[in-house]
Amino acid sequence: MTQERNLPLSTVTLVFGAASIPLAFVRQLCVPAVIMAVLAVLFHLWGKRRQRTASITPASIKRSRQGFLMAIPGGACALMMWVLWATGALL
Repeated sequence: MTQERNLPLSTVTLVFGAASIPLAFVRQLCVPAVIMAVLAVLFHLWGKRRQRTASITPASIKRSRQGFLMAIPGGACALMMWVLWATGALL
């Protein structure tokens, strides 16, 4: 009998992905938003790798995927805003 477990760091992936979007538009928090987006993507990829070897709950997989899908635009916006602030275009 196989017991289903939660995907490691699935909730962290969701929170980091969701937090990267609003933080991308705050001047001082562009860099942390990029870091959180990159970590959310890495956590999702690590979780997908772990998913092949273990029985994981569908809700946990869904949380991880949602965090990944939010981290992509959040990271892109944060990186764009970081470049705009660094070049002085938004001063």
